Amino acid sequence: MPAPLLLALLALAVLAPALLGWALVGPARPWRDEVAGALALVGFAALLLEFVLSGRFRAVSGGAGIDRTMRWHQLAGRILAALLLLHPFFYTLPDGPAFHRPDDLTHATWLGLGSAAIVTGMLAWFLLALLIVMAIRRDDLPYRYETWRGMHGLGALLVGGFGLHHALAAGRYATHPAVAAALWALTGLAWLTLVWVYLVRPLALSRRPWRLAAVTPSARAIWEVVLEPVGHAGLDFHAGQFAWLKLDRGPFARREHPFSIASAPAEAGRLRFLVKEMGDFTRGIGALPPGARAFVDGPHGHVCLEGRTEPGIVFLCGGVGVAPALSMIREAAARRMRRPMLLLYGNRVEAQILVRGELAALAAEGWLEVVHVLGEPPAGWRGETGQLDAALITRRCATAAAAGWLFVLCGPKPMLKAAQTALRGLGVPGARILAERFTYD
Repeated sequence: MPAPLLLALLALAVLAPALLGWALVGPARPWRDEVAGALALVGFAALLLEFVLSGRFRAVSGGAGIDRTMRWHQLAGRILAALLLLHPFFYTLPDGPAFHRPDDLTHATWLGLGSAAIVTGMLAWFLLALLIVMAIRRDDLPYRYETWRGMHGLGALLVGGFGLHHALAAGRYATHPAVAAALWALTGLAWLTLVWVYLVRPLALSRRPWRLAAVTPSARAIWEVVLEPVGHAGLDFHAGQFAWLKLDRGPFARREHPFSIASAPAEAGRLRFLVKEMGDFTRGIGALPPGARAFVDGPHGHVCLEGRTEPGIVFLCGGVGVAPALSMIREAAARRMRRPMLLLYGNRVEAQILVRGELAALAAEGWLEVVHVLGEPPAGWRGETGQLDAALITRRCATAAAAGWLFVLCGPKPMLKAAQTALRGLGVPGARILAERFTYD
């Protein structure tokens, strides 16, 4: 789905309950109370749509990119938290039996807070605050990512349940059937998302198993993982895409990690991934036994060359981030597509360079130029030295930028920022820059 259309649909869904309330429920209350009700409805609708943004649905993220939808998820989470946490402080109307008027069926002059609605509202309020703090400080928590993710999902589910009860029991707008129906519809969508993510998708993965064909060292602390399909044709993907892998675990296991596919689509059946030891489960990647079962959730990602007509391609890659570029280069070699390509490939030391011989052989054919950049070069090193920073990128890419080439970025966050700064300085428009992140602010 194209990003502008996705944003428009999300905005419409977020605003729908509040707009229906304003249109169908009257008379108007004091402006602060109207603002309080709108903040609550908009924030709650956005909370329910957060389930969809974080569900890895290719129909949602295919056009916008999964990194962009995840960043929307994070940004929207902080905004909706502010709306929901602030809305109680805007109310000015009184509450309690002494203020109830039987003729005021829409609560225009008093709040309709019963004891149960107060409890669920307070529980949702405090849980939401805790949820946001734990999300922002995730890296500082003493939990594995899978544990945090489970806690995050359960917390969001509880906030949604308590929030729905509070909105239906105490909300003025929710007394109208159309507004209540909109809230129920959004809640149902959130629940269906959970069913899909935790039941339907694993069941689908179980019918398409893979086996671990090989795990071999590829460079210092980097392993090549090769998977083969079991009983099916494999994965239909575009060069540059990635997948979530469950290695030596069942389809319902919570532990999974995203890796770029390093093999070309032309390599029928097999998938190759480059996995760097990072101190998490990847620390034991080399000990995985050949023949172990695996499951592949993918393909995902929008960093692909399909439909791109630029006269040439520049790959700016750091470390193991070269994997999607390798997929594209290998696909071009397999299909004998000879569009000129330039690979600027940064590493700290020479021992970390991946598939150096293969890249040299392809460069000898004349259509690919490979420039290695080392932060700690050995004696006699003839390539570039230092970092793949804005200065080096500007110097090496000025001609390609002026010629209208496409730029593909993948690597550590500092390198991505430096590359984008350099490309903006060279006048490269965003439409000619492809990048995808696995980590977010």
